[in-house]
Amino acid sequence: MMRGRAKLRKDIVTLYLIVVTSILWLDQIGTDLPRASDDQLVFISDTDAIDAGRESNSVYRIGLDGSGMKRILGSIPHGEGYLHISDIDCHAESQSLVIASQRHDLNGFHHALLDGSKLHLDRPAAGDLLTSLKQIALAPDGIAVMVSRQFREFPQPRYGLVSGDLASRAYKSVKRPSAERSYGSPAWSPDGGSIAYIVVKHAPDTRPSYSLAIATPDGRGERVVYDTPLALTDIAWSSDGQWIAAVIGGQLHKLRPDGGDLMRLSQHPGGISHPRWSPDSRRVSYVAPSSYPGFNQLMVMDADGGNIRRVVNVRGAVVNGCWL
Repeated sequence: MMRGRAKLRKDIVTLYLIVVTSILWLDQIGTDLPRASDDQLVFISDTDAIDAGRESNSVYRIGLDGSGMKRILGSIPHGEGYLHISDIDCHAESQSLVIASQRHDLNGFHHALLDGSKLHLDRPAAGDLLTSLKQIALAPDGIAVMVSRQFREFPQPRYGLVSGDLASRAYKSVKRPSAERSYGSPAWSPDGGSIAYIVVKHAPDTRPSYSLAIATPDGRGERVVYDTPLALTDIAWSSDGQWIAAVIGGQLHKLRPDGGDLMRLSQHPGGISHPRWSPDSRRVSYVAPSSYPGFNQLMVMDADGGNIRRVVNVRGAVVNGCWL
C-alpha cells in the first residue's frame, strides 16, 4: 500500500513537471506558432442608410471571418452634396488609400490613410485631366497610379488609361480611346514593369468584343493575350505574377499572363464582379449577388476554385477593393 502511494505521488510530480515544462516551452516559441489569419478586405458599399440617402457610399474594412466590420471613410462632401465612390485601391506598406469618383466636375481623386485620416483631394499638377474616374490602381511601389477615365469628346462613353504618380502629380494619357475602342480595368504586374488592361472594341450594329492586353506602363509594346466575344469586365494580376483573374461572361476565370491555361473558377447565379487576389496569391475575393433582394455578398475562394465561403452579406451595392 505504501509503495503504491509513493508511486502515485511520483506520477503526479512527473505529470506536474511535464505540464510546467510544456507551458514554459510554448511560451518560449509562442511567436512561432501558427496564428489565425489577420487578413482583411477593404470594400465600398452604400449599406449605411445615411449614405444611401445621400446617394453616396462608404469605405469599410472587414476580417475574412466576417468579424470587425468597420466603416473607415464615407460620405465625402463635394459641392452641395457628396461623392459616390466608383473604385478604390490600397497599399498596405504605406497605408495609402486612393479613391476614385465618376464626377465630371472633379479633377483628381481622393487620397487618405487606411484609418480614414489625412483625407485630401489629389489634383494633377500638370498634364492630363482626371475627371470621371471609373477605376484606379496603385502600383506595387505605392507611388505610381493608373486610372481609367472617361474622355468626353465622343457621343458614346469611351474610357482611356491615364498614368501618373503621387509624388510629381503629373499625369499623361497612355491609351487614348477612340470611337471604336475603350480601355479599362488597369492591373499592375507585381514588379510594376507591366500593366494589364481590358480593350473593348466597338462596332456599329454589333455587340462589342473584348481583349485582354499587356503593355509597359507608358502604353508601349501592347500585346493582346486573349480575345473573347463574351463581356470581359474585371481583371486582377496575382501577387506572384503567375495568374490574371478575369470576369468573362459574368463568371470568374483565371489564365496565365500569356493567355494560356484558361480555367473557370465560379458558377454563381447572377454572376460575379471585382476579383482581387490575396497577398500570397492563394485566394481570390469577389462580389456576388445575394439570394436576398437588394443584398450583395463579399466572397472568398481558394485559387483553384475550391473552399468558397461568404465573408459578409450586406444591403446595397458592393465594390471589392483590396486586401490588407
